[in-house]
Amino acid sequence: MNETLLTIKDLSVTVHDGSEKKILLNRICLDVPSLSIVGLVGGSGSGKTTTGLAVLKLLSPALKIDDGEIIFQNENLLKIALSKLQQIRGKAISMIFQEPLQAFNPVFTIGYQIEEVLVMHTTLNTKQRKEKILSLLDKVGIKDPKRVAGNYPHQLSGGMRQRAMIAQAIAVDPRLIIADEPTSNLDVTLQARIMELFLQLRDELKLTLLLITHDLGMVSHISDRVAVMNQGQIVEQGITKEVIENPQQEYTKKLLGNIKF
Repeated sequence: MNETLLTIKDLSVTVHDGSEKKILLNRICLDVPSLSIVGLVGGSGSGKTTTGLAVLKLLSPALKIDDGEIIFQNENLLKIALSKLQQIRGKAISMIFQEPLQAFNPVFTIGYQIEEVLVMHTTLNTKQRKEKILSLLDKVGIKDPKRVAGNYPHQLSGGMRQRAMIAQAIAVDPRLIIADEPTSNLDVTLQARIMELFLQLRDELKLTLLLITHDLGMVSHISDRVAVMNQGQIVEQGITKEVIENPQQEYTKKLLGNIKF
């Protein structure tokens, strides 16, 4: 088995609603082995997106991490200085958000926004950065990278925007990508193509992927391991094939009952 790249241990997150404290994550534990694809699956409000955002401390100020550890490359991300965490964000760990039209800045071109990552995390000169941007867009299957680099986010289709966001995420060779519902707004054909792209990039770039989704069917086809979340807790986890073929929890069985293989 590959080494564990990311370990989430006893992570608890709460939010205060007036005088009442609501538990969003209740002592969850999750291991993400290096070079694997791990699916984090659950319905709306299960806590899966909160888990992904907590890894990089991107939670809303209203949310509080009460307890736990998030160990990445032998360091507890919850304890390190903000300056060091900012170096890890986008470089060692990248995040792909659910809606790229909202995640991208509408007033800057796609090329400019990818270049921002290269400026922050590399020593490439201007010419090298321009070449790298075109190479990245080509790698994610964009057929006219020069045109797309000069486009604004709203000028691209949903599938193209998602590919551009993936290009930005892999720009500086991260070890881990957290993908939050990366295909939820795409049609079935585009979903399949994006999943194929993730598999290709995992193999080519030696990536590890934490895939956050409500779609257990998708996870069954792409992930090595799966963790099922419900009401702020991981209720079942293990090797994907074993969980799919022999689910132990009623909630997992319910999710499986909603999909077609």
